[in-house]
Amino acid sequence: MYLYNHRPAGALLSPLTFCLAASVWVTAAAGTTQSFNGCNELADAGFQEILLRSGSNAYTAREQSYWAANVALRPSCIVQPRTTEEVSRIVKVLAKCSGPVALRSGGHTQWAGANDVPNGVTIDLGRMTKVTYDARTKLASIQPGPRWGDVYGDLLKHRVCVPGGRDGNVGIGGFLTGGGNSYYAGLHGLACDSVANFEVVLANGNVVNANAFTNADLWKALKGGSGNFGIVTRFDMYTFPAKDIWGGIRASLRSEGDKLAQTMVDFTNDNEKNPEDAYIINYAFNPSSSPDVLVAHVVVDTNGVVNASAFEEILKVPVVMNDVKMRTMENMAESYLLPGNQRQTWFSLTFENDVRIIKKAGELHDKLAVELKSLIPAGSFSTQCLFQPLPTLFAERSVQRGGNVFGLDRVKKNALVWLITGATETPAQQKIMHDKLSAFSNTLEAYADSRGLDVQWQYLNYVDETQNPLKSYGKSNVDFIRRVAAKYDPTGFFQKRVVSGWKISKVGA
Repeated sequence: MYLYNHRPAGALLSPLTFCLAASVWVTAAAGTTQSFNGCNELADAGFQEILLRSGSNAYTAREQSYWAANVALRPSCIVQPRTTEEVSRIVKVLAKCSGPVALRSGGHTQWAGANDVPNGVTIDLGRMTKVTYDARTKLASIQPGPRWGDVYGDLLKHRVCVPGGRDGNVGIGGFLTGGGNSYYAGLHGLACDSVANFEVVLANGNVVNANAFTNADLWKALKGGSGNFGIVTRFDMYTFPAKDIWGGIRASLRSEGDKLAQTMVDFTNDNEKNPEDAYIINYAFNPSSSPDVLVAHVVVDTNGVVNASAFEEILKVPVVMNDVKMRTMENMAESYLLPGNQRQTWFSLTFENDVRIIKKAGELHDKLAVELKSLIPAGSFSTQCLFQPLPTLFAERSVQRGGNVFGLDRVKKNALVWLITGATETPAQQKIMHDKLSAFSNTLEAYADSRGLDVQWQYLNYVDETQNPLKSYGKSNVDFIRRVAAKYDPTGFFQKRVVSGWKISKVGA
C-alpha cells in the first residue's frame, strides 16, 4: 500500500524508441497512400464506435483520467474494447500496421511510458469491467477494467473476497501481472498467486487459457512477468469467505519513529505466527497540512480480531490520529485513496529485516523534507517513505500455489520492501523531486550494501522507470520469461510493437 492522504483528513519520460513515426505513409501498388499507424485501419475494420480520436471531448477526458498527471502521452487514438473478441480483432488489425501500441488497464502506474504512447494506439481496457462469481467453483472472474474498490463491492454481494489492491483506485491488470501485495499475503501469498486461470489474447489474436493444466508455463510467467506475453482479458481468482476486518491508519509524531521501526522488524519476524495480520509504517511529509514529518502506520487483522495480539507493542505507541475500526475490505480500500492528478515519482528497493535500515531511511527522509521545503512551495509537494514486511512466508505461500517468476524463494531471510514516493505539481518540480529521490535511493542502497543488508530484488509495481525489476528476479527466471515470451509471441509483437511497460527484451544478460 501507499499512503497518505487519509480521505477524512518536468517528468523524466521513458526513453521510448519507435521504429516509425506517428503516421507512416507508404505508396501502395495502385499508387495511393495510406496511414499505417493503426487508427484509420481500426476505423475501417468497424471499430469507429469504440475509437477515440485526438481532439475529441471523450479522448481528452480519457487522457485526463490517468491517476498520475505525468503519464498521459497523447496517442493518435484510443481504442476501448468491450469484449475479449474485440480485443482479439483489434490485435489482428494492429499486427498488420506499423505504429507503436500501448496497453492500459486501470492506468494507475506512475511512470510515463507504462500505459500510454505518443503518436500511436493505446488499447484501453477500461470498458471491460465485468466481475462475476461462480458458487460452484468458488472462483471470481474479473475483467481488467474495474478498480479494486469496485471488485470488493461486487464480491461482497456474494460474501466472498480475493487478495487485491489496498487502494481502491488501483487497477486490476498491472497489479496482478506485477505481483500484487495485499493485506492477505501472509495467508495466500501475493495476489497473482490466487489467479487460477488467465484468459489471454496472444499476438496472433488467438484466445487461450493459462492455468496449472493448460499452458502452465504461460500461467506461471504471467505471475510477475507483466505484459510480455499477451493481453489478459480475464482473471479467474480463488476466493475466500468475506469477513469484516479490523484495521485502519494511526499516525504518530516523528519522535516515535525509532520505536515504530523496531515494531516493524519484530512484526516481520513474527508474521509466520500471525499470517492473518498486516502492517505498514510510513514516514510521511505533507507541508500543506503539517509542518512536521509524521509516522503513519497501518494495522490490519483480516480475521477481524480487535486489538490483535500481533499489534500489542504497536498499539502502545502514542498517536495523534487513530482511524482503526471494524470495516469491510471495500471500506478499507476506499477510505485511503491517494489523491490523483499529481506528478508522481517512486523508487523501491528491498532490504534485510533490520532496524538500522529503517532508522537510516527515516533520517534521510528528515533531511529530504528540509531540502524540498527550500526548493518547492509547501503546498505543491508531499513525500512518503514506507516499509512493508516481506517475510519468507510470502514465498512459501507462492510455492504452495504453483509458483511465480519473482524468485523470492531465493531470499532465505525475512526482508522489507522499501518505497519512497514524491508528488508534485509541475514538470520542473518533478525534475527536482526525481533527482532528490534518485539520490536518496542510491544513498540508502549504498548504506545497506556496506552493512550486508541489501537484497537484490525489486517489486515491479513500485519502481521507477530507471530501475530494472525483471532482472532482479534472477537469471533462471529471466531466461524462463524469455522462453515463454518467444513461444507465445514468436513475432515479438509485445516486445517491439507494444512499447509500454517492462520488456524482457530490454533486460541485459
